[in-house]
Amino acid sequence: MIRIAICDDEKKYRDAVKDMLELYMRDRSVQYEVDAFGISSELVDITEKGVVYDIYLLDIYMPGITGMSIATELRNRGVKSPIIFLTSSTDHALEAFGVDATHYLLKPYTKEDFHMGMDKAVQSMASRRDDSIVLKVDNEYRNIPVSKISYCQAEDKYQSIYLEKEEKLLIRITGTELYKQLSEFPCFYHCGRAHIINLDHISRVTLNGVVFKNGIQLTLPHATVAGLRSAFFDYFN
Repeated sequence: MIRIAICDDEKKYRDAVKDMLELYMRDRSVQYEVDAFGISSELVDITEKGVVYDIYLLDIYMPGITGMSIATELRNRGVKSPIIFLTSSTDHALEAFGVDATHYLLKPYTKEDFHMGMDKAVQSMASRRDDSIVLKVDNEYRNIPVSKISYCQAEDKYQSIYLEKEEKLLIRITGTELYKQLSEFPCFYHCGRAHIINLDHISRVTLNGVVFKNGIQLTLPHATVAGLRSAFFDYFN
């Protein structure tokens, strides 16, 4: 699943991009989700909450926070996702290279131009994706290797992420949003509503839960254990 953010203050261009994305993804049989923002500050706000998209399509000229400012902030936070700029002028072409933009589409762009940009973005995404996610921890953004995550547990409005050396990170994010990021990695299993478990870290599944390789035991709701056992078996076989 590819997650895409569109940010353009003009509705006609947002709609045009969504239509072109639908054609592009359908032609390539790729599953995707898209969030469209008409106000740049809305994208900034959701980024502050730790949400990271796989691809960004940003209009440069917008009231308030410009697309270039958003791109600069993303790069400063360590977000490596491909960025495609949508603009009516070539004035910022050099700046686009400065934030490692993948492509620069000049409005009005053709279907061929759009598909070329998306091809570059998808290829860039595949080559840059590593085994890590970016999350906001204590008002700072951290690049967390997923191989270090043993499991995640919902706690009120937060998610507790337990790393292999018993370090605990408290993240203000919903379980759904967190799993959207972790589901890109096949080792993670959503166990009931409260837990996301890294199958690579499991030593054995018991009648009441799971024992991790570091010796930590986690008790789980009885109704979820059978599904976890099945997922554990399928993953390693």
